[in-house]
Amino acid sequence: MEVISVLGWVCHHYCAMLMALVSLTWGIKGQPDCARKQRGVELFLCWAVMQGFAMMLQNRYQRQRLYTRIALGKAKRMDVVWGETAGVEGQLLLLCPILFLLQVFEGYVGFLLLRTAHRGIIPEWQVVVCGILLIAMAIGNFANTVDTLM
Repeated sequence: MEVISVLGWVCHHYCAMLMALVSLTWGIKGQPDCARKQRGVELFLCWAVMQGFAMMLQNRYQRQRLYTRIALGKAKRMDVVWGETAGVEGQLLLLCPILFLLQVFEGYVGFLLLRTAHRGIIPEWQVVVCGILLIAMAIGNFANTVDTLM
């Protein structure tokens, strides 16, 4: 099961890199539908800010787990936190809902992009590709988070 989790993590990062490349080719300025495209960019940036906040919480959680393992003599300073969750279960009560909210919002932004392309409002290929990638990453992130919690 760990191999599937690692492959999902690697696949997620390749999808994120592809989405970054595609979004760089997406022209916005000076187009007739500039306001609509700008709204999509605002939603994407809102999601990116939420993701940054979740990453900070995850970092704090991982550091405290490592600190606990070092204090118990089960790890050294440069070890990767893996396995036990001793000492910081209360933080999961904050972290898990934020992660799930972030994943739902990621899927929602992907859905909005696909709906916008389907209705012909912004028919560019970049909208479709970014929408599909966001939805795929949201589903993969959700499955990986649930798998990790189990």
